[in-house]
Amino acid sequence: MKKILICAVPFSDNLGDGVIAASLAHIAGMKYPRASVEFLDIAGRVGFEEENLRGGGAFRLFAKLPSLLRSLIVFLYCVKGYFLVWRKNWKAAISDADLIVIGGGQLFCDVALNFPAKLFLLSRLLRGKRVVVVSVGVTARWSFLGRFLVKRFISNARPVFYATRDKESANNLHTHFGIPRGSIRVVPDPALVCADAFSEELSPEKNWDIGICVSSLDALVMNSEYANANSTESARFFSTLAESLRAEGKRVLYFTNGASEDNKILNEISAESNAPKSSFLVPRHPDELVSLISACSCIVAHRLHANIVAYSLNIPSIGMNWDKKVESFFELTKRKRYLFDLSPRVEKLEASVLGVLNEKTPDRQTLDLLRGEVVAGIHALI
Repeated sequence: MKKILICAVPFSDNLGDGVIAASLAHIAGMKYPRASVEFLDIAGRVGFEEENLRGGGAFRLFAKLPSLLRSLIVFLYCVKGYFLVWRKNWKAAISDADLIVIGGGQLFCDVALNFPAKLFLLSRLLRGKRVVVVSVGVTARWSFLGRFLVKRFISNARPVFYATRDKESANNLHTHFGIPRGSIRVVPDPALVCADAFSEELSPEKNWDIGICVSSLDALVMNSEYANANSTESARFFSTLAESLRAEGKRVLYFTNGASEDNKILNEISAESNAPKSSFLVPRHPDELVSLISACSCIVAHRLHANIVAYSLNIPSIGMNWDKKVESFFELTKRKRYLFDLSPRVEKLEASVLGVLNEKTPDRQTLDLLRGEVVAGIHALI
């Protein structure tokens, strides 16, 4: 094995995707220490900090369009990118790869045809290559066109192995795309080993009692599998929680996972808050996200990979549920008692955070078992 190419969204401003990719590369390197592990971003990015529209007014306008029109705009954008730029770059990256890894992350989902279009276009270049699908999330809600495009990806790429990150995703892959359930393995999220993949970036000190991962609740609802999800006003929710915890004498850090729509909410809070500006941090790279979480004694987060990173680092986290993938992770780790709804009462959330801070013996047994499952499962696939 000389070259492994990981195809996902490793350069997304949602830095959880970068944590997944780096963790997956670390695991691949454990089995093939002499192999070159490279990344192909199926959104056409070639590095971090590339501009996007999600944090601005254009995104708010886009979100208000009818779903069919949103899907058409996204599909045409992807086709244009593919024929003008992506195809040439992707073909060069794929040409000498011995193994193509699709995953991990929530790649099999249908929000305005975004990932279905990109997977289909990528698959046009994968014929004859050895392809495996590793630790992906698969949603239950699909449009006719989204299902059609992913089926075309499957027929073009012909993956030799399939693995999803949870049982529900495996069931969805079988139900919607006809993959025999018995041939789908369940391999948990690669980011569960990020403590090893980013060992040199971990903070030696706990500089913050509580890290609050700020998110745009409206953006989460738009991407949610839950049809009845409703959000409250984002900036007010997070600032109220933080001020309540600061009143208890706790050192509170505001941070995001890097997504532009979340950064916008963080900036709104910072502009109105009397908290020191040093308590507002926006990571720009995956190692910065892992590092700042490692400097917290506890975190509160909606974002799945903020919770996964904290769990990997044996840092307690309080989650807020906006999508089935978040619920599945807390079930997998036997921590559903620490999972609240999308925008719970601040008093209830504060009590849980303070309770977690007082826990003296975090459970590592489940974490160690899951880490072993991830490494063994991915090594069996590649």
